[in-house]
Amino acid sequence: MASLIYSFIMLAIQSASAGQGPPPPSQNRGPQLPIDDNIWILLVAGVLFGAYILFKRNRSINKAS
Repeated sequence: MASLIYSFIMLAIQSASAGQGPPPPSQNRGPQLPIDDNIWILLVAGVLFGAYILFKRNRSINKAS
């Protein structure tokens, strides 16, 4: 019974606040940072780091043998 009352109260609160709508967007957004311009640098860095990790792991396995 308590959960039913709680549900009705939450439904009433949500329906009262839903009529107001979202606030208007802010005009001062801050700096625009383009990340798509140099994404290839990030990809190359990821491939090089992955190759380094594989090389290091392969070298440590060969030392143990």
